[in-house]
Amino acid sequence: MRRRLLARLAAVGTATALMAGVAACSDPTNGGTSGQGGGSDLSVYLYQKPKRFSPLDSFAGAEGQVMSLVFDNLVSVNAAYQYEPRLAQSWDISPDSKTYTFHLRKGLKWSDGKPLTSADVLFSYQLLANPAVSDGMAGRLADVVGVKDFTSGKAKTIAGFSAPDPDTFVVKLNSANRGLLSNIAGGTYAFIVPQHVLGNVPIDKIKDDPFWNKPTVGAGPYTFVQYRTDQYVEVVRNPNFRQPASINRIFLKTVTSDVATAQLGTGELTLAQVAATDAKTVQGMSGLTTVSQKGGNGFVRVAVNQTQQRFRDPRVRQAMLYALDRKQFVQKSLGGYGLVPNTSLMGKFVPSGIDDYAYNPAKAKALLAAAHWDSSKPVTLAWIPGTRDRDDFVTLAQSQLNAVGIKVVPKQVQAAELGQIQDKATFDLTLFGGGLYTVDGSSVAPILSCKAIPLKAGNISRFCDPKIDALLDQAVAEPDDAKRLGIYQQVARLDNQESSYLWAYSPDTIWAYNKKLTGFTGHGNFTLVFWNAYQWKLSG
Repeated sequence: MRRRLLARLAAVGTATALMAGVAACSDPTNGGTSGQGGGSDLSVYLYQKPKRFSPLDSFAGAEGQVMSLVFDNLVSVNAAYQYEPRLAQSWDISPDSKTYTFHLRKGLKWSDGKPLTSADVLFSYQLLANPAVSDGMAGRLADVVGVKDFTSGKAKTIAGFSAPDPDTFVVKLNSANRGLLSNIAGGTYAFIVPQHVLGNVPIDKIKDDPFWNKPTVGAGPYTFVQYRTDQYVEVVRNPNFRQPASINRIFLKTVTSDVATAQLGTGELTLAQVAATDAKTVQGMSGLTTVSQKGGNGFVRVAVNQTQQRFRDPRVRQAMLYALDRKQFVQKSLGGYGLVPNTSLMGKFVPSGIDDYAYNPAKAKALLAAAHWDSSKPVTLAWIPGTRDRDDFVTLAQSQLNAVGIKVVPKQVQAAELGQIQDKATFDLTLFGGGLYTVDGSSVAPILSCKAIPLKAGNISRFCDPKIDALLDQAVAEPDDAKRLGIYQQVARLDNQESSYLWAYSPDTIWAYNKKLTGFTGHGNFTLVFWNAYQWKLSG
């Protein structure tokens, strides 16, 4: 099998090398670690084709990766899964967990040299919490004081946000919430945008403002230059970043995972996240360093559209899990580089003794019969092709679900379409991945809570269990860490029984990069690949 894989990659590599030879004079990305800049540019793998770059969107992972280079947020999570100061130097949480006070770093500037103050943060959070313009973040900020009055038209601004001085930003909540940081810092979101660029755009126009196609003013380590559609995104070093980057220019190339692996070998790419299926092959390539983070921080899953009556019976979703041999998939297709999750919670929040949904097609058929499943109606499975492990899982799902009487029809979509069908719930099944669920148990609220459904906060399945909602509310208000842990483990048990999602697999995050690159520290959440890009250097 490995011999066939090497042959396939060699063919891809030959093809890309030939293409590179033809295009070398005009394509600035083909230098890998040199490019046109001669020694200070590098090219990295972008695993999906982006549409645009708006923190207000319910955006795809690749778009988040680009935005993490050109924008910045108050707080993030580093590779050790600890909260790390970004624009905020520090923060205070009141004893009742209802007030969060963020203290900005001194002397912050936008990439165009204008000062960045708490007024920009206030402007950004007023947008992020506004459900009329913010698809992804509004649900995470719904409990801020004044949001209801604002959305009902009783108030013109959200009273719970304030900027008492240029270096301080305050968030006040209606109820205690010890999980707020995970809602604003646990991924590539809650980015701060420039008020001096967007402040005069009418609120009903801002979502479609052209700035999001070319966001050339930001506070990240790099500044957006251009997006060559379906080819690459180009960013250049931001001289006004608080710790200016060493590498001058980065090209993010939109290629398939097969091509990315091949281009690592030819030197056309400096850095790529490697599909687990290609891990051993990449480890055999000279001149590369490979690092990995063990799975169990986020996961690839299939959302089952529970607005459709046929999917509401939990026995149907349980049958789907029993029908899929996920353990064999991880062992054979991923080469053991991953784990099989059985709940949306991860790490210490998963109790022992929950159902492992071991492969059992007979039990799957029995559950479907008990649920009166109509096997004559097809079920579409939408996903973004081009990432080998996900492509392979779709093939497995089609075969093994068909075998128990669920007629699956795969449907390839691009990132923009996937976002649309997920937002509008116009899908049957949809496969996607990501998330960072080990830092705080409350991080699952956006994907599990009934309250998140109308707010488009991430509950793609439209799963709803009031008992889970009650436990989630209880947990964020609980001051005792041990008791909080116990509550989240109760959530995990219920989630496991209800089968909110089809938890496909939790892959190891594997990075391979040219040894000329130093300072890179692989993050377990692949969307946070650039968390310390300003510290990267190139040698030779």
